[in-house]
Amino acid sequence: MFTAREQGATEQQLQHIATDGLARMYFRANNSRAHGLGVEFTDVERLDIEL
Repeated sequence: MFTAREQGATEQQLQHIATDGLARMYFRANNSRAHGLGVEFTDVERLDIEL
């Protein structure tokens, strides 16, 4: 996501990357459950990520 931002990704592209990562690691447990679950960000005003 940080690389995409540095390379000029749009806000929509960054939201898609964040949504996909959150869905994969949190909801789908790296594809070990909830295979058909759809995840979408709506009305996000701020997202803080700390490493």
